[in-house]
Amino acid sequence: MSAGSDPQVGVDQIEEARRQINRLADEIAHLSETDLAPGEYYGEFLQRIVHALAAPAAAVWLRTPQGNLQLQFQINMRQLDLDASENSREQHDELLRQAALRGQPGMFWPHSSLGAAENGGPVAGNPTDYVVLLAPILVDKQVAGLIEVWQETNRGPDAMRGFLQFMVRMAVHAASYTRNTQLRGLTGQQQIWTYLESFTRQIHSTLNPTEVSYLVANEGRRLAEADRVSVAIRQGPYAAVTAISGADVVEKRSNLVQLMRILFDAVLGWGEKLVYSGTRDDTLPPNVRKALDAYLAESSSKLLVVLPLRDEREKDKKKRPRSALMMECFDPAVAPEQMVARLEVVARHATPALYNAAEYKRIPMRFLWLPLARLQEGLGGKARFILTLIGLAVVALTAVMVLVPYPLRMDAQGQILPIKRAWVYPTMPGQIVEIKESLRPNAKVRKNERLIRMYSQELADKINTLQGEIEADQQFINEWRTSREEDKKREVAIKVSSMDQLSRRLERLLQHNNAIGDKLGHFWVTSPLDGIILTADFREALVNKPVKENEPLMRIGNAESTELKDWEIELKIPQKHIGQVRAAFGYADKDHPGELDVDVLLISAPTRSFKGKLHRDKIAREAAPNRNDQNEPDPVVIARVRLSGLPVGPDGELDIPERSQIPDELLLTGVEVHARIRCGNHAMGYSLFYGVWEFIYEKIVFFF
Repeated sequence: MSAGSDPQVGVDQIEEARRQINRLADEIAHLSETDLAPGEYYGEFLQRIVHALAAPAAAVWLRTPQGNLQLQFQINMRQLDLDASENSREQHDELLRQAALRGQPGMFWPHSSLGAAENGGPVAGNPTDYVVLLAPILVDKQVAGLIEVWQETNRGPDAMRGFLQFMVRMAVHAASYTRNTQLRGLTGQQQIWTYLESFTRQIHSTLNPTEVSYLVANEGRRLAEADRVSVAIRQGPYAAVTAISGADVVEKRSNLVQLMRILFDAVLGWGEKLVYSGTRDDTLPPNVRKALDAYLAESSSKLLVVLPLRDEREKDKKKRPRSALMMECFDPAVAPEQMVARLEVVARHATPALYNAAEYKRIPMRFLWLPLARLQEGLGGKARFILTLIGLAVVALTAVMVLVPYPLRMDAQGQILPIKRAWVYPTMPGQIVEIKESLRPNAKVRKNERLIRMYSQELADKINTLQGEIEADQQFINEWRTSREEDKKREVAIKVSSMDQLSRRLERLLQHNNAIGDKLGHFWVTSPLDGIILTADFREALVNKPVKENEPLMRIGNAESTELKDWEIELKIPQKHIGQVRAAFGYADKDHPGELDVDVLLISAPTRSFKGKLHRDKIAREAAPNRNDQNEPDPVVIARVRLSGLPVGPDGELDIPERSQIPDELLLTGVEVHARIRCGNHAMGYSLFYGVWEFIYEKIVFFF
């Protein structure tokens, strides 16, 4: 009996293979219900497909959001030599593209094509030595991917169709997994969007830079799934670390925070994103590299990202960005690229929030503008607020002008002069003939010293007349002195008496006018006191000038004294102010009721003000024309202001403190003075605008 194959053994093998395939199919169905990651799932999925079909190679292609097919997992694709030529890869890619467009399963024999190329592109086909089986993964009737299996050509057509049917069945499970993954992704994405919305709402809910910084640091750390997130805001030229996730307070003195601030400064000055993922980039700027090395020595982070935040509203691109974020991971769980992407999402929302908070902090006097803004809103709008504000301002200003007391001060002009001074006047009208050569401004003179020689025709006529009368009387006396007639004797006695009277008159005339005996009509003008000449330009103004007896020639005063008690201010008070000044003595100082305070400003020292006292008895009783001031044509009243202080009170304090007295070096004759006489407190409106009120009263009220 010859040995032969046992039919029962073949049936058992087929049944065992069917059970194995069903078991693998059940495993794939079970895998499709799990929440494995796509890479892990398709790896397990494809291994079971290859094992079930005994295929030499297989691959799973998934469609990206842009519509392209991307290899998700493959087994033994390198054995197919798809990259043997550029044409082979292009044929295979075009085959996948058209299969995805059709959405139908297909079987393609080795080195076959699907027809002519479209629009000059590559021809779709199978460039390998294997049969290509393609099954689409359909999700909601849309191709989400392709399952590709390469099979040996020694399998029969029926087996190939069976393989393709099995792939279609497994594609249904892959579609179920893809749908579940998308749903889980949408759910997770919805959670992320919800969390991101909450994050955005929180960081924009306040304008306090510190609060915004802590919200960005703490909530941003959760969004980015990092170990630590820090925030810095530039204040002037330097950055300040304002928040560190997980820390209630930023300890600025700690070494870590100081090194962190230095790194922030360096990156903000650089202006680019810094990413450190375990290896240092030698192309970094030297200051950034130095700051990074110093910080890593303290922090030992495995992943560190410093991201400058420049808002779109920052017009000046040359300036450093306003703020920055730092993310640190000590043991990253995901790829650095994903961590950086998450941080950039956080940064896009944090940038305007930090910019707004920093700009808000820069607003000056916020404590004033915020209540005004709330008041404006409560009043119902900008127009009502402005009108209300104007009304309140007018009422407040009126109340201040009426109720608040304010000193009334009358302006006057004057000059500093010594108290002991006198003008030099001629005794008779005449013409100036000679001024002594020794006379100069500030020259010392003595009382009765001869200063100016004058000639007066009137004086000459008077002298000639008196001398003629004396000579006539003398001739009569000489002629009739020896006469014995009683009548002549009486006439001689009368002439003698008359001659004596005329001689005395002549002597008085000569003495009074300091007449020069040998020069008829010439006489000297003398000094009335001891002092120095105060007038500066007397020589040029007096030479050969005819003058009258009421015309002053020069002024002489005791200007050598440096004691303040020997000086005073001669004020010219405009007559329109004299009424206010005289009425003010009722408000004067109780210690000196007859005096008013005077504020003094010297032209020679315009940056300091001094004090003086004006007594009621030092004000003239009449107004005089102001001949020396062309800007003030109205008559003025002359007043004299005391400059030295007098003791008051039990402690002997001076009524003009020494610090308010004019110093000795400023005591100079003729220095111009601007003065303000304090005339007591009145309503502020009247004190400031008394001139307006007097004009209205004079021109309007008094008229009616």
